[in-house]
This record gives sequence, structure tokens and C-alpha cells, in this order.
Amino acid sequence: MILKHRLLEKYSNYQFKIPVGRGDKVLVEENDIVKVGTELLRKKTSTITYSFYIPDQIGCPIERIKEYITCMDGQFVDAGEVLAEKPSMSGLTVKKLISPSAGVIDMSRLEGGYLDLFGEEKEYILKSTFEGVVSNVNTLDSITVKASSIALDLLAISKKQNDTNYITGDFVSIGNSKDVILRTDERTFEDKIVFVGKHLHPELLQDLFEKGAKFVLTYSMNYPDFRNQGLPVGVIGGFGEMYSSDEIVETISSMNGKFAIVDFDESQIFFVTEKYQKDESQSLFVHNLIGKQIISHSLGNYGMVGEVVGVEDDDIYITVQWGNGSRSIINMGSVEFISY
Repeated sequence: MILKHRLLEKYSNYQFKIPVGRGDKVLVEENDIVKVGTELLRKKTSTITYSFYIPDQIGCPIERIKEYITCMDGQFVDAGEVLAEKPSMSGLTVKKLISPSAGVIDMSRLEGGYLDLFGEEKEYILKSTFEGVVSNVNTLDSITVKASSIALDLLAISKKQNDTNYITGDFVSIGNSKDVILRTDERTFEDKIVFVGKHLHPELLQDLFEKGAKFVLTYSMNYPDFRNQGLPVGVIGGFGEMYSSDEIVETISSMNGKFAIVDFDESQIFFVTEKYQKDESQSLFVHNLIGKQIISHSLGNYGMVGEVVGVEDDDIYITVQWGNGSRSIINMGSVEFISY
């Protein structure tokens, strides 16, 4: 009997941390039951007024940014102050980045090339979008919550930034279009984990991070772009202009609005579900396969999506109706289940 491998795998009793920032007030206690709408934190935060990609602003390599920055992290600057400057090779001209307004400098994303200017500090309540149990509270660091989740494996994930093992945020999908997106109309993606769909273009990547995105997820990306960008990005399917079915994109897009956790160590992204089931028992063995959507990883029909219409007597092979109308028998170990 072969274990099912699913695109999205369910987990009960998944533990994750919600970061507690300086000045935040924790509103829950250990062993509290969390429901949708439960107030978790009273947060003090400042929104990004402007975000600057320094290599484009002053024309310097990303690894030499710190040489040209003329401000400090946390510094208050007025409109018109110089934030970065770079002399030309001859020294006759100087490229300068001028602050367009007053604000506070934030360099938490400088390693990725971005310098942020924050506006006035505001206070808001962080409310839960899921059910779970508070298993630990550290008022200076994080709230640990136990809940049910759905996990998505990532083929590749970029390096950690700021020595963090995880990134949390609301999941937003902009990837329902069949076309490659180059820019978005939305004004901000601050603190969001963004799914762009079938392919990630460098121009869109820069646009999203200029608008405050914390992590970008894509089905495919050109490898040189992935290797050189230095930003928190996850790739699901592979590198290059890969085929990806509408069913896969729609399945991942259905996670829109959920609280998500990107785990760098495990190369996975977890979506916390609305319902918490303490004693949920998930059989990983073959059962109830008829009607399930699969994607093939077999060389003969790699990337094709179909529906299971039969299971052979030995539970090793399944009969699949493919999207083009043909049928074939395929080893269950060479497919991935899209349905979860």
C-alpha cells in the first residue's frame, strides 16, 4: 500500500508563534480558547509611507548599499533630508535619495535592498481568523498557539533574513489571472504573504516589496532571478516558464484570507484553518480516492492534471481521466493529490 502525497496536507495540533513587538500588549493568557474574532494583541505600529529600492535609486550593487546610506535605523527625518548618496566614478556628480516627507527610518529590509520610511505610529487590535488554544505566552517575544492547519511543501525557498526561522502574516492571492502579472493596482501589501500565481516576474517582485510584502509565493520563477533577488520568495513547482494547471492555482488561491506561517527550516507554508479539531485522525493511506484531482510527476505526462476514476486491486495503481479526455493507469507514487 502506497502513502498518498497531497499538494496540501492537513495537520491537527500544529503549533506556531505570533510575534509580539516592542510596545505590544498581549490580550490572551495560556490555555485560553481562541475563536474567530478573539482579540490577541493590541499592537503599536507605523505604516510604510514610502519604500525605496536602493540599487535603483542611486545605482549601486545590493551588497554595497550600506556604504552609501546617510541615515540610521530609527532616525526621524524631515522632508528634503538625504537618505543615501553615491558619487559617480569621476566624482563630478552625486546621485542622492531625498526623503519626500517626514518619517522614521526602518532598515529591517535593507539586506534585501529596501529602505522604508514609516509614518505616524498607530494602534490597532490584532484579531484571530482561526480557532485554537494558546499553549504559551511570552509577553516580550511571542504567543504560541495550537491549531489545525494545511501545509504546502515548497520546492525552493530563499535564504532567511534577520536570522528569523519563520514569517507570519495574512495570505493574499493575486494569482488568478492566466497572464503573467508585472505590477499590481493595490496601494499596499504591508505585512502580507502574497501568492502571484503561475510565474513571478522580477518587476512584480520589486513592486510587491516596495508595497510592503513580507513574503512572495509563486508556482514558478526563472532560476537566475530567484538566485539573484535576495528577497524572501518561495517556489512551488519549479524554475523556468513551467506549465501549471488552473486547478493548482485555484486550490492555492482558495487559501486567500487565512493566517499563514512560512517555515524556512521545513521549506513549508502553513495555512491555519478556521476550525480546530483536537482529535482529528487523518488516515494517510489510500481511501476515498474516486473523484480526487491529481497532478502527474511521471515523465510521460509531467504536469498534466486529471481526476481519479478507479483504483486497481493492489492499491498501487490508479486510473486517471486526464484533462484532454484520455485515460491511463499510473503508479500512485508518481502523482500528487491536489484535493485536500
